[in-house]
Amino acid sequence: MDRLETVRMRVDAIIQTLNQEEDRKFAYLHLYGVSQCATMLALMRGLNAEWCAIAAMLHDIATYALNIGHRDHAQKSAAMAEQLLHELGCFQQKEIVCIVYAIAHHSEKRRKDDDPYAEVLKDADVLEHYLYHPHHPLSESQRWRLDLLHISSCALQHIDT
Repeated sequence: MDRLETVRMRVDAIIQTLNQEEDRKFAYLHLYGVSQCATMLALMRGLNAEWCAIAAMLHDIATYALNIGHRDHAQKSAAMAEQLLHELGCFQQKEIVCIVYAIAHHSEKRRKDDDPYAEVLKDADVLEHYLYHPHHPLSESQRWRLDLLHISSCALQHIDT
């Protein structure tokens, strides 16, 4: 089994522990959706698509595993991801560092990061939220991040009407 599928299986096991069906549904949609967006962006930007997909699968893992809110979830998810990737024993340290860094900084949507993997994860997270709810109002940081992705102003105006 490949590494991405192994991570997916671990994430699926965590999601299955959620009590509410609606929570499980949203967790699957969000984590797999961000992972797909991250893969697409990685391929477009010439980055390692596997690393981006794995970072995306794990970016909110503490939210689901520990039932915590948004505050500090990025750092807690990064710590959980680091532990999980070490436990799996199939990742090199440089891969773990790259993935964990992206997760730890994915909530900093208004900050441009020099790390392209962190940028992919930020973009993928906002893009998934936008694609799941294209008619919902966007926060300033989401609008700013989508503008960086060159989502047309026409599409953004369509949300506001």
